[in-house]
Amino acid sequence: MEDSELTGTTLKVYLYILKSGKDYVGVRELMRALNMKTPSHAYYHLDKLVRKGLLVKKYGEYYLVKNVKIDFLRDYIILGSSIVPKFAFYTAFFITILFYSLLFPRPHEFYWYITTLSSLIASIFGVVESVHGWRRIRI
Repeated sequence: MEDSELTGTTLKVYLYILKSGKDYVGVRELMRALNMKTPSHAYYHLDKLVRKGLLVKKYGEYYLVKNVKIDFLRDYIILGSSIVPKFAFYTAFFITILFYSLLFPRPHEFYWYITTLSSLIASIFGVVESVHGWRRIRI
């Protein structure tokens, strides 16, 4: 899905609903949670998400449409109410390899140096990218 309009406050609204863990949100609840000044401001952004097909309005509540892919979240995995950057999983893998190679050193074998150095570099890059990813989705 093209998300050219999904920026700024509208994106914050969508991320809030995803992170809340609930399937729906009300206008006043959203207004209070995101410190909006008026209910009409919250309604405007919820209505924008309805027009984009990300929410459905039923009985005055706005329900999250499941399994919708948006470009902004392509580098993330949604686990329940958590949004985790994919790099966090790669980072965990390389940190595990690094710890293993440091716990069981084999300095007399050349591949140990290659494994340790490459997993250290990958871990550093992974941590930097994961932190950057979490900062992008912060509300």
